[in-house]
Amino acid sequence: MDSRYQNNTLKTLIFLSFFFFNSCAFVGQLAIPLESIDKPRGPYDIGTQIFFWTDETRSEQYTTDPTDLRNLLVQIWYPAQMKDSYQKTTHMVFPERTLNSMANTLNAPASLIRHGTRLMSSAVQGAYPIEGEIFPLILFSHGDGGVATQNLSQIEELVSRGYIVIAPNHTYNASITFDKDGTPITYKSNITWTEQSLHNKKYYANQLIRYRYEDMMFLLNEISKTELQGAVVNPYHAMINFDRIGMMGHSMGAGTSYHALINNKRIKSVVALDGWFFPLDQKTFSTKTNKPFLHLGQEEFLDLSVGGDINDSEVGKINFDIHNTILKNNSSSFVVYVKNSLHQDFTDFKQTYIQDRPFTFPISGLGDVSKNKIKNIMNKSIVEFFDYTLKEKTFDIAVLDKYKKSIETNYDISK
Repeated sequence: MDSRYQNNTLKTLIFLSFFFFNSCAFVGQLAIPLESIDKPRGPYDIGTQIFFWTDETRSEQYTTDPTDLRNLLVQIWYPAQMKDSYQKTTHMVFPERTLNSMANTLNAPASLIRHGTRLMSSAVQGAYPIEGEIFPLILFSHGDGGVATQNLSQIEELVSRGYIVIAPNHTYNASITFDKDGTPITYKSNITWTEQSLHNKKYYANQLIRYRYEDMMFLLNEISKTELQGAVVNPYHAMINFDRIGMMGHSMGAGTSYHALINNKRIKSVVALDGWFFPLDQKTFSTKTNKPFLHLGQEEFLDLSVGGDINDSEVGKINFDIHNTILKNNSSSFVVYVKNSLHQDFTDFKQTYIQDRPFTFPISGLGDVSKNKIKNIMNKSIVEFFDYTLKEKTFDIAVLDKYKKSIETNYDISK
């Protein structure tokens, strides 16, 4: 080998090593490339607001202090009045604190993922609500280890089409949330429930579903009042149609949503995103009902022989069986199975993480379905379903296939 070439190559490697290890921000953008979600396509502009609410009727089950009460970070999105000078808010709540906390958890330099602070939403913080119109209300429940903004693409699309959406970070079950002082609160397990799960996995999961359900009903009760906590006039009360309430969730949030559909008369219809139904008790998933239910999921929900990443275990097979029982007992069930999809494709991770670039980290939870295709399948199906169930609009059966038929939904991604 030419010694000059060898020496130059060595110098190049030394330079590159120095450059990469001293430019974590640059490395992060290469290895973890991110981009903001697309703008929603409905006619309404979007406002958002964050609250810190305390449920004084419930003790905190994740701490040992008997005086601790259940505290939740709550976010609401609503059709808003907009001015050109208004600035859109970030995708994440407290983005820098969130990313610093994540980096600390991963034992990695914060600069490696700091470019995530640039991710933006289409909502304006504190924008004035639309006046003189009334909209259905949608409750959103995130997955185990998720956050309230994990499906912002679907939330903003709904709001832009004339809905109000409210969601909590399920404290200690969210990957990260914050108290009213901005202090991060990260994911942890309930010790008692975890101990019980050693003997009965269903016990922990069902306790968690019920606790999360109580979070959602607390939000519904609070937003139904004319005055919010802190003696603040509720500016959203007059614009919500409390006779038309739906719920939506991903993974365990989907199970939480179906629990609400069966156990709460106020919830009229539910959308489940790649649902984790294993935690549901038999009475709930076996109840016969005609309350409208839509499940968007991987193709493996059609047939266990199809590859996926949610049914590939014993409890996953139980999840599959419960899913089929739900469809059998719910006479208004609709399903959309998305080919080449995996669990995280049904969240904004698919929309914000740029796959298949050189040097990017491979993500096992993301499938081969394109981001535009699954976004359009999800958004069009969800809007169509809630328009039908909560706004009494004509149901376009071409969008959703009734009962358990597999469909390949090829929406025109240019529209």
